[in-house]
Amino acid sequence: MRGRPSSVTRSGRCAHPRAVRRAGTRMHGQRGAIAVLAVIWLSVAIAALGVLDVGNVYFARRSLQRTADLAALAAVQMISSSGGCTAATTAAQQNAAANGFSVGGTTTIATTCGRWDTSTNTYFGTTGNPLNAVQVQTSQVIPYFFLGPSRTVAATATALASNIDAFSLSTGIATINTQQSALLNAILGGLLNTSVALTVGNFQSLAGATIKLSDLMVALGASSMQGLLSTTVSYQQLMLAMVQALQAGGDTVDAAILQTLAVTVPGGQNITIGDNGQSAPGLLALGLSNPNAAATATIDALDAVMVAAQIAQSNPNGTGPVINVTTGLLGVAGISLQIINPPVLAVGEGGTTTVNGVTTGRTMARTAVANVTINLLPALLPTLTVGVPPLVSASIATLNTPLVVTLGVASGTATLNPVDCESTKAATTATIQVAPSILNACIAGDASCSKPVNVATVTATLLGLTVQVANVVLNNVRVPVNPGTTTPLVFNGSSGSFDYSQSANSNALGSDGSVLTTQLLGSLGTLLKVSLLNNLIDISSLLTPIVDAVTSALTPLLQPVFALLDTVIVPTLSLLGIQVGTATVHNMSLTCGVPQLVN
Repeated sequence: MRGRPSSVTRSGRCAHPRAVRRAGTRMHGQRGAIAVLAVIWLSVAIAALGVLDVGNVYFARRSLQRTADLAALAAVQMISSSGGCTAATTAAQQNAAANGFSVGGTTTIATTCGRWDTSTNTYFGTTGNPLNAVQVQTSQVIPYFFLGPSRTVAATATALASNIDAFSLSTGIATINTQQSALLNAILGGLLNTSVALTVGNFQSLAGATIKLSDLMVALGASSMQGLLSTTVSYQQLMLAMVQALQAGGDTVDAAILQTLAVTVPGGQNITIGDNGQSAPGLLALGLSNPNAAATATIDALDAVMVAAQIAQSNPNGTGPVINVTTGLLGVAGISLQIINPPVLAVGEGGTTTVNGVTTGRTMARTAVANVTINLLPALLPTLTVGVPPLVSASIATLNTPLVVTLGVASGTATLNPVDCESTKAATTATIQVAPSILNACIAGDASCSKPVNVATVTATLLGLTVQVANVVLNNVRVPVNPGTTTPLVFNGSSGSFDYSQSANSNALGSDGSVLTTQLLGSLGTLLKVSLLNNLIDISSLLTPIVDAVTSALTPLLQPVFALLDTVIVPTLSLLGIQVGTATVHNMSLTCGVPQLVN
């Protein structure tokens, strides 16, 4: 008898292999997931290690940049010293070493001296002068531990230091005495068409007052030095801005003095702060690659007043008004002057610049172009007698004829060389090349230099007959003074200040007025002539004694009159930028540049 069939169905018998297969599939899937996870984790590990490599590179780059920055700042402080680029290179290397950067097989440092000039397309270049910037490049080979071969990392820094000098040519005066202040009041009053009554102390105080250009910029509402240079204002507006600038600097005393000069000039020209040459004169000639670097420079208050007053009374076509000045000086009847082109103050760097193939000084001051006429009162001769009465004798009496000195002054220039900035003021120097102005001076009986001066009348007596027979005439004298050679004037801070004046003499005759005095008095005997009026009495034998007598009497009378030229008139005219045969440079300030990173 057959047993009962099993309760296990066919489907049940077939299910076991499928379960086995499913279990195998799950095990295989788990092994695949583990592989994927392994790849992911390996990628993460590699990325993490790569981050370490990249981080190491960025850390090295940052360290290199810090080294380059500090080395450039140290180097640029030496670029304008006597050691020049050699000293700058040494300073960069020493600074890098002091900050832990050792030059070796995998590290380098390179120093390039040049000029930073925002007016060029590249800003930094190795041409041009003066050198005012240093570029330092540091590099290091950095190994990659996980990402591949080593790579070279570099950093570059450029530092700038502008050395700025401020100076004027022939607009300064060392001391101001009572006579000069009286004449200066008259001249300034004539320029401003008003009455000026400053004391000697007022002028001396203004001559020592300084105005910071940044304070003037703020007072005129300019946002930058470029904006200041393009600002155009009236004379009165400029004076009020200068008052505010003095007040901002804490100088309330000079601000109050200057306030009295803040007047309206009838018909006066407006004043542009930035100078654009003789065709468009301005107050300041700025010679800087970065004009904003001049913000800390200072100018002299009295110099600025005199230049501004002349600009107000000048015309672009050279037909400025003739200003008559009543001086009240002994021996001087009056002075008239006409400003053709005003002087200009200079602020900037030394060196040269080349535009369209023409090389000129980067920072230049210039003197005024002017015509000046000085009317001197007649020299009263005592009555002189030559010959032996009752034979032929001559009586010489003075004529009431004025003596006119006319000065035609062309422009002189002062050009700044590259400044030598050292570690002390005493060792720091600014050299300014001075070319004195060309002068044409004339001494005659009129301003046009066409008439002789009738010095005396000669009356002859013969046997009781008295007749006027001649005049003693001083022929018109032209005194040309050539500019001579360019003279270097060196300014240093040995006294603790760079604010002082020096003069260059182009004529080797001494002081300014001696050009005229020496020419006239030294050759008076040959310049005096006897002009015969009639032949009623023959005085041919007395011609030489007449000339000798007049020369002997006239010389001591003219000496004190011409001494006024030396002691009062010519020095005072120098405040207008007008000098006779010499050139005085007033160095107002010198600032050695504070180093700054520009790239």
